[in-house]
Amino acid sequence: MNTALAKDISYSKDKIRYDAACRNVLADKHILAWILKGTLTEYKNSTIEEIIKCIEPPEVGSVRVEDTNAPERVVGISDSDKDLFEGDILYDIRFSASTKDTLSNLIINIEEQNDFYPGYPILKRATYYCGRMISAQNGTIFSGQDYGKLRKVVSIWICPNPPKKQEYTILRYATKEEQVIGESKRPVSEYDLTSIILINLGNPMERKENDVLRLLSVLLSTNVEPKEKKGILEDSFKIPMSAKISEEVIKMGSVFDEAVMRGYNRGKFEAKSEMIIEMLRANQPIELITKFSKLTKEKIAEIGLQNGIKINQYSS
Repeated sequence: MNTALAKDISYSKDKIRYDAACRNVLADKHILAWILKGTLTEYKNSTIEEIIKCIEPPEVGSVRVEDTNAPERVVGISDSDKDLFEGDILYDIRFSASTKDTLSNLIINIEEQNDFYPGYPILKRATYYCGRMISAQNGTIFSGQDYGKLRKVVSIWICPNPPKKQEYTILRYATKEEQVIGESKRPVSEYDLTSIILINLGNPMERKENDVLRLLSVLLSTNVEPKEKKGILEDSFKIPMSAKISEEVIKMGSVFDEAVMRGYNRGKFEAKSEMIIEMLRANQPIELITKFSKLTKEKIAEIGLQNGIKINQYSS
């Protein structure tokens, strides 16, 4: 039966498959390097090759782990923090990255957010994620009151479908020092510990000067064929198309195409069902309905019964 639940399940399966493919593509170190170079001042003057060497193997959000605050846990990070009252929080992508100028690592989270208005402010969710990445370091990166080892955390949100006025924009939010009275200053490294980046994409066919916006707009577009995507990634951004990346890029396109075709076919069937219902209610002969709908009498009877209409009285 083509119920609302069945539609929801089908949609959920498509979304899970598409999101998984997106995460796997975005987790490629070459693409991560372009994102870091285009959004963080720590990597502004670094080459893509240099940034790739700074990135530790990313963990993608398909793995669930135990409480990161557990005292027996070894030093490291995972892509899931467990909140005592809310259960697991799964990050799309989470990894550590060192910088050229310092020995300390950054902890970076990247999220792909298709729905620009999910029912809550995205920036507040990003702030919460930063808070969790900060608190999760207690017992892993440092212990007790050794707060000097606290690492900076960054949460980057990629929005493929922003409002038109916000397309092709990058917004950065960070803690800054404000001198209320006097001119005393503290080292930036003591308070610059959280950063939120909002990347709003746009039409991939509009060539823009900013590399990371162009790269991500092409990569996450549902209007660009996989073959064309791979060509742009290789030619414009020198990103080698490994077998894994090629497979995930193709998978992103195929999942979307399948979903569109299912929606198209479902729409055709629903339109046909409406026609059948109207003809039954107008007491049209079953043979005529069969002729126009191209469906069997049994199928027409089923559609009629689902809508409280018996067709026996219309049979000849």
